[in-house]
Amino acid sequence: MDRVRFTVMLILLMSCASNVFAQGNAAIRGVVTDKSTGEPLPGASVFIEGTTLGAATNEEGEYQIPRVSAGSYVLSASYIGYQEVKMDITVAGTDLVVNIAMEFATFEGDEVIVTAQAEGQIAAINQQIQATTIKNVVSAARIQQIPDVNAAESVARLPGISLVRSGGEGQQVAVRGLSPKYNVMMVNGVRMQSTDRDNRSVDLNMIAPNVLSGIEVTKALTADMDADAVGGTVNLKIGKAREGFHSTLSAQGGYGSVGETYGNWRGSGIVSNRFLKNKLGVQLSGYLDNYNRDSDVLSASYAVNEENQLEEGLAQLDLRSTVISDRITDRQRGGAGLIFDYELPKGTLQLNNFISNLSEDQVEIQNSLGLLGNQFNGLAASRSLSNTVISNALQGEYDFSWVTVDFSLSNSISLQSRPGDLQMDIVAEQNQAAFTTTADETATPSEFLNSVDVRDILRISRINTVERDIREAAQDAALNFTVPYNITNNITGNLKVGGKYTFNSRDNDETMFFNQPDRTFQGERFVAAMRESLWVDLGLERIDENLGIRASLFRDPDYDIGNFLTGQEGVDKFFYTPSIDKMLKFERLAKENGAYFLADQQSFERDYDYTRGFSAFYAMTELNVGKHIMLLPGIRYEQYRMDYSAFYTEKYGPNFEDFRNEELNSKSQSETWFPQMQVRVKPTNWLDVRLASTKSIIYPDYRALSPFVYYNTFSGNPFMSLGNPALKPAVSQNYDIYASIYEDHVGLFTAGVFRKEVDNLITPFSFRTKESERINNRVELPTNVTTTVDTWINLDEPTTVEGFELEWQTNFWYGPSILRGLVFNVNYTHIRSDTDYPFQLLVRLSPGPFGRTELVDTTRAGRMPDQPSDIFNATLGYDFKGFSARVSFLYQDNVLGNPGIRAELDSYTDALYRWDVILYQRLPWRGFKAYVNLNNITNSSDRQFVSVLGKLSSANYYGRTADIGIRYEF
Repeated sequence: MDRVRFTVMLILLMSCASNVFAQGNAAIRGVVTDKSTGEPLPGASVFIEGTTLGAATNEEGEYQIPRVSAGSYVLSASYIGYQEVKMDITVAGTDLVVNIAMEFATFEGDEVIVTAQAEGQIAAINQQIQATTIKNVVSAARIQQIPDVNAAESVARLPGISLVRSGGEGQQVAVRGLSPKYNVMMVNGVRMQSTDRDNRSVDLNMIAPNVLSGIEVTKALTADMDADAVGGTVNLKIGKAREGFHSTLSAQGGYGSVGETYGNWRGSGIVSNRFLKNKLGVQLSGYLDNYNRDSDVLSASYAVNEENQLEEGLAQLDLRSTVISDRITDRQRGGAGLIFDYELPKGTLQLNNFISNLSEDQVEIQNSLGLLGNQFNGLAASRSLSNTVISNALQGEYDFSWVTVDFSLSNSISLQSRPGDLQMDIVAEQNQAAFTTTADETATPSEFLNSVDVRDILRISRINTVERDIREAAQDAALNFTVPYNITNNITGNLKVGGKYTFNSRDNDETMFFNQPDRTFQGERFVAAMRESLWVDLGLERIDENLGIRASLFRDPDYDIGNFLTGQEGVDKFFYTPSIDKMLKFERLAKENGAYFLADQQSFERDYDYTRGFSAFYAMTELNVGKHIMLLPGIRYEQYRMDYSAFYTEKYGPNFEDFRNEELNSKSQSETWFPQMQVRVKPTNWLDVRLASTKSIIYPDYRALSPFVYYNTFSGNPFMSLGNPALKPAVSQNYDIYASIYEDHVGLFTAGVFRKEVDNLITPFSFRTKESERINNRVELPTNVTTTVDTWINLDEPTTVEGFELEWQTNFWYGPSILRGLVFNVNYTHIRSDTDYPFQLLVRLSPGPFGRTELVDTTRAGRMPDQPSDIFNATLGYDFKGFSARVSFLYQDNVLGNPGIRAELDSYTDALYRWDVILYQRLPWRGFKAYVNLNNITNSSDRQFVSVLGKLSSANYYGRTADIGIRYEF
């Protein structure tokens, strides 16, 4: 019914439009600039008084009002923070160029100077007000004034955005409590491909914000947008060249407290100019940095003690294991953008090229101690990764007077590479207690660790190397037509129709090789060969040919863990520190002597490739009724067809070669209609109310939809991991109500509520069964033993996400002179969600140790993963002459990591508190500034807990960082 109503509405509007195309035959166009600086003013409103004819300026300050009938009018331009401009114009049947210069608001006749921070805030406010949908904006000037190490942290300054952190910095963003994989990330309107191994999420930590000209987060979809942005669409914008030669160059060095290193540095720059009488613009941008991201980690696991019930109705949690890790991490970022644009008589052509890479080298030492049997597990690891995103796009727009045509041809690629992650595992001798302790299960992790005495019975049990390459590419073609229409001077709008086609491909290739000297014939032969000739100076003896190599031979007594956990958790020692150099030599010798063997599960289970053809078509209209009401209805159609190949791998025996492997193929398809409706009401010049009802979709993750099967039939308890090609996409119905108050003295105050109702949400599910029907008869299961199955399913019950957002942006230009440099931004978001997680319980049907039991499927309510209940951001800036300062505060409430089968086993992150400071000082030399960034000045840690009982499960310390740099602007 919705589809029919919207289609009929649009047909009627098209019919009306066809009757009025000839009414206007001229356009008014021009540029709106700051009178004192000549800089363009994006988001200015230019309109003809007494009509609904008008337009908002783009990022270059350009506007165009099409189809204006001949006559005399008053042209008005408004921009929050600036004085309104009115001028008489006459339209005589030909296009009219009217450039407008605006002055900043004054107070009692005093001259007011626009500071850098106020300029960035004003630009963001005006762009947000003029947007036709619900949108948040970060302007280029504001990006330059916030001390963020990457684009993810810049986006997280906006309301409703929370960070998913990794390595002490933001890695991905969740929008309105919805995980990163439920949102769309773009660069200059070109969709970025996934940088995750299994799902559709995109890392933003590989992009430095210095080269961006703005960030837009769209939270209510229109019909011309991809429908799988359930939380929102984040568009990272890189502007085109301005008139004249311009450059911005910066270089900085810094300090990291955990690694006690001064090796942090960054260089970035933007250079641009226009040629051929300003028709051709060229802009080159780039950045390169190196940051030490060393970290110390303390983690723990717990088990439910059913015999001890607490007063709150919860069972006691007993400590089961504690892990300490020392990670030495160097992270490098590099990227570049090259943009060409050419001005046509009535249009533009633009060629966007962008590449960004994040590379990381990490060494990790880990000790894990388990109370059950007093077991010890350790590891040494040497890892490296490289994530790269590449985007190329040819985009164009041309105005044919009665219709505007725009197109985009793009190629987007993501590359993930791990050329060889090496890991060595350390365990205790078989059937031996590895340590003694005076603590019991009620001890805290620190109390337990400080009571432990590890025995000298540790062995090297396994060494393995993982190689991984993932490539995803998308070739996209889009074409759109926009037809303006004037039914009367007070009923105007535009009709937009278009479509796109995308061809996707993705392949994942993983290989693991290993050597296991612990109780394997091949491994023991290699140990004997090393002892006899390959590595005689290691000190191997015959005892090392059985039960693993003595770990004491691989110990590094000189390894320095430094001030572990910054001394705040009461832990100051490691029980075993392996030698990374000896581990590397072991790997080399194993490879050279044919003693590195293929691991079946890890080498085939995750290998896959697929191709997908995706197409979408839409129609929508912007209808302005008088100066107070705008309607934005639309309908969108999306469909895809996917061909998928993966592997069926069965492990059937104890030896390395006891597995079989064969390729599996599957096909899937989907088609969905998306009716979208938005309404904007502006009853006064200072109030804007927006309502939206939109529909969006969640396509299954790559791995969830894969036809892969891994089946271990050799184990006494067979287990299986498999994808589910029968998954249906989840569909979300979204509702938004937003109100904004904006005025020169107030700035912008916005309040909004939202609700999302998601059907068929996809979630992982682990269960035990003897019935092949439960896995769609893809594999015949034995009926004499229960098989454990890990897969994905669609939830039967709907999931809801709802909340509200508050935001206030203002500056105090009208106050006493000492206060006029103050700039203030604050936002608060509250979110709640409700979803049913599937579990399987073993229910006892009769008493006694041999009583009958039954497996029962059940669900447990909880919130969505990655959803904080509260988010708060505040920044206070101050500019005075050549000095500028900004203090930023971020609060992010705890988020659910993994839901447990009961409340005692839910895992949560701790709430995050973070303070950052940036200081600028203009130097005596023209264009030069010095600055200081102080990040995480309170040394906040990333902490996780188990259950409402607040049992510490992880503490991750990254320390403080400080940077000092020079910036040159011309």
